[in-house]
Amino acid sequence: MEGNKLFHDRYFLERLLGRGNFSEVWLAKDTKTDIQVALKIYAPATGLDDAGLNVFAREFSLVVNANHKNLLKPLYYDSCDRKPYLVLPYCKQGSIMKQVGKFTEQEAWKLIRDVASGLAWLHGMNPPVIHQDIKPDNIMIGEKGDFMITDFGVSSHLKSTLRKSLSSAFSSAGTIAYMAPERFGKDNTPIMANDIYSLGATAFEMLAGDTPFGDDGGLVQKKGAEVPELQGDFSVQLKKVIAKCLRTNPWERPTAEQLEIYASAGMRGETIRFIDEKTFFQKHKIVIILAVVLGFASFVVGGVMLNNHRENERELRRVMAEKQYNDSLSFCIQRYLVTADSLKKIGDQHYENYEIAYLAAFENYKRAQDCTFKFIGDSVSVDEKKWEGMKSVENELYAAYKTFNEKANFFAEEKEIADDFKMRADKISTVIDIESVGKVLSDTVKTEN
Repeated sequence: MEGNKLFHDRYFLERLLGRGNFSEVWLAKDTKTDIQVALKIYAPATGLDDAGLNVFAREFSLVVNANHKNLLKPLYYDSCDRKPYLVLPYCKQGSIMKQVGKFTEQEAWKLIRDVASGLAWLHGMNPPVIHQDIKPDNIMIGEKGDFMITDFGVSSHLKSTLRKSLSSAFSSAGTIAYMAPERFGKDNTPIMANDIYSLGATAFEMLAGDTPFGDDGGLVQKKGAEVPELQGDFSVQLKKVIAKCLRTNPWERPTAEQLEIYASAGMRGETIRFIDEKTFFQKHKIVIILAVVLGFASFVVGGVMLNNHRENERELRRVMAEKQYNDSLSFCIQRYLVTADSLKKIGDQHYENYEIAYLAAFENYKRAQDCTFKFIGDSVSVDEKKWEGMKSVENELYAAYKTFNEKANFFAEEKEIADDFKMRADKISTVIDIESVGKVLSDTVKTEN
C-alpha cells in the first residue's frame, strides 16, 4: 500500500504505523467523519480468495461486540479489492513496545491487571477466544492510560489462511519469544494457559528489557531450561506472580481471573493470597492445634489424661492430613473439569482438526474420573459434572469417527485424502470404545422411538 491515497473511497492513508507478517497498520483519516483512525489491512500485497474472505468475516463477527475497556474493539470491518481490513480507534501513544525495559513495578502490576482482565473477558466467551499472540506490539496504551489488547480476533485458522496468501519471505517467527512450551509439541491445541504464559513473558520483558529466553521462547524451556529469575529491585510478590505465569506445566499457571485479582492486590500493596497455596495456619495447623492440646495437657494431673491427649494428637494428625489430601485432590479435579470444558468449547471451532480439542478434553475428564475414585470426601456433584461432560465429548468423538470413515470411503480413489481421514478415525478409536458408544447411542434412539 502507498500513502497519501484514498482507500476504499473513504479512508485517506496518512502514514504507515507498522507492518507485520500478515498486515499493515496505517494512520488514516475517515473522510466521512473527519476523525483519525488506525486502519489495519490484511494481506495487503495479494488479497484473499472467497474462502479466505469468508473466514475473515466469520472470525471477526465473533469479537466485533467486544465491549471491554481493556480490549481495543474494532469500529468496523470490510474488504476492498479482496483485502480485508479493520477500522480501529487510533491510540496516539502507540503500543508498549517503545517502553520495553523501562517499566516500574506499579506499571507492571497495572499491565498484568489490565491485560488479564481483557483476557478473562475473551476466555469467558462462548466459545472462548484464545488470543495466541500476546506481546508488547499487541498491547496498546489508551487515552486514559489503560492497557488495551488488540488483534484478539486473529485465530490460528485465520492466520493459516493469511499465511497461505503470502510469500515464503514472511515468517511467524517474530512471536516465538512469547510462545509457551506446550505450543512446540505435537498436540498444540490452543488453550487459555497459552495466553497467560505470553503475558508473563511480556511483563518480564517490560521490566528486564528482554524475554526470559530471548528469541527462542518456551522452546528452550520445553527442553528443560529453568526460567531465569527476574533481576532488579522488584518485590518478591511481583517476581512470584510472573514466575507462576511462566510455569512449564500449563495447568499450574493462574487463570486470567486469578491473575487479575493478584495484580489488583499488588497495585494496592496488599499481601497476595495465592489460590494454590495455604496460609501459615493451614500449613502449620496440626502443629498449632497440638501446641494448644499439649499446653492444656500440662495443667492436667495424671498420666491418663496425657495419654488420652496423645491419642488425640495422633487422631488429629490423621484427620488433618486426610483433609489436606482431600482439599488438594478436589482442587485438582475441578481444574481438570474446567480445562476439559474449555477444550470442548474450542473444539466446536477447530475446523479441520477439531477432534484434537475433543480428544484432549476427553483425556482431562478421564483424569478427573481417576482422581474421583481416590477422593475420600463427598464428590457427588463433581462426579456428575465430570460424567456428563465426558459422555458429551465421547458422543462428539463417535460422530467424528463415523464421519471420517465415511469420507475415507468416499475418497477411496484419492489415496492421500482417504488415508488422512482414516488416520484421524483411527486416532479416535484408540481413545474411546467405538463399539460400546455406538451401542449406547443406538439403544437410546430405539428407546426414544
